[in-house]
Amino acid sequence: MFGISYTDIVNKIKTEKSISEEQIESLVKKKLEQYGDLISKDGAIHIVANELRVKVFDDNIPNRVFKVENILPGMNFVNVDAKVVSVGEVRSFKTDKREGRVVNIVVGDETGLVRLVIWDEKYIKVVEEGKIKIEDILRIKNAYSKGSDAFPELHIGSRSLLNINPEGVQVKDPVMQKRHYGLKRIVDLKDNDSVDIIGTIVQVFEPRFYSACKDCGKKVELNDGIFNCGTHGQIVPIEVPILNVFLDDGSDNIRVVMFRDLVGKLIEGDPIKFRENNEAFEEVRSNILGKQLKVSGRVSKNAMFDRFEFMAQDISEVDAQEVADNLLKEIDTKY
Repeated sequence: MFGISYTDIVNKIKTEKSISEEQIESLVKKKLEQYGDLISKDGAIHIVANELRVKVFDDNIPNRVFKVENILPGMNFVNVDAKVVSVGEVRSFKTDKREGRVVNIVVGDETGLVRLVIWDEKYIKVVEEGKIKIEDILRIKNAYSKGSDAFPELHIGSRSLLNINPEGVQVKDPVMQKRHYGLKRIVDLKDNDSVDIIGTIVQVFEPRFYSACKDCGKKVELNDGIFNCGTHGQIVPIEVPILNVFLDDGSDNIRVVMFRDLVGKLIEGDPIKFRENNEAFEEVRSNILGKQLKVSGRVSKNAMFDRFEFMAQDISEVDAQEVADNLLKEIDTKY
């Protein structure tokens, strides 16, 4: 699932570090002996590359179209096609900082339901005029998510787009999907699975950051020296981290995407200090590599790269014995 072959990584190490293939294979063998059945050979070569400070590939995750079940709180630039289940009343609000109007719509697809919160006045007027009705299909672009995993929310702000009944787009009837968590091997993961996985971290990328509104989590940009949120007006932003790692459980490996507090939980500190200094992250990377984690979350299919990714909702560190015990339980269950 790494998207780059074992041989390609070996060749990259040989080129950048001027060491022989035999030396590289020896390093890989040592890692396999160190971790036993907890990682695969592909995972071992990634650890070796990291320790030699060879960057295997760039950390770029493009925007993608999600199924409703793949939406987690704290996401930005969410794109989804969904069918309208109910349309609420337009409500007015007033706070110390601003006033305006908002309307809630429930939409969904065959994987679940999500509340769509509309703050942008032009789309609120569309709702008032009765142009969004039950059974209509909405193509939602550049939304941001909040809420809880049990019932997430998508928020439509000034940079979001809604297309009503776009030509050629079909959505299956929405259902209320309950989210079940159970342990699975990575090799057995399927799209939309909500599960726990246990494995070893074999690849760590530098954290990325974006400026966001502290109230709604929406990404904001600096214009003329001022940060403005489409919902909350002029703000002092917070810096939100995103961290990507590869987790390997011996059966296969998968990219795990962590947002917000999970990043600090993994690195055991404040990630903001690495905002402008990736070099300082190298010591943290070394400490993270080889950790065994239990990760709860959801499998998402990255159509552009034709691979699964795992959107983490919670993480906890486990020891090697717990990993081994779970492997034995799986074997006993199967045989």
